[in-house]
Amino acid sequence: LRATARGPVNPPHPIPTRITMPWKAPVQPKCARCEKSVYPTEKLDCLDQLWHKACFSCDVCGLKLTMNTYKGFDKRPYCNAHTPKAKATSVAATRETMRLKKTSQLQSK
Repeated sequence: LRATARGPVNPPHPIPTRITMPWKAPVQPKCARCEKSVYPTEKLDCLDQLWHKACFSCDVCGLKLTMNTYKGFDKRPYCNAHTPKAKATSVAATRETMRLKKTSQLQSK
């Protein structure tokens, strides 16, 4: 309340005791390595994930990588020296694969 020559004056609106924001800050995406927020200026979008530029390094030796120097395997970054080799899988013996095998053996004779 303020006092004037005419007496006390009530403010036109009550003064809030707690100020609340009318909006919420957007949730920032998290880095695939350190799980901290990644802001647009430091964002690197690679291997279907977001990374800080400083966090984009080889999973084995920690060598800092760029978009030109990384090798991806199972959505993880590796340097040239530490890229894992894909394991061979066996092919199921179906009637079609057996027929193709037999045909190729006959043709090679």
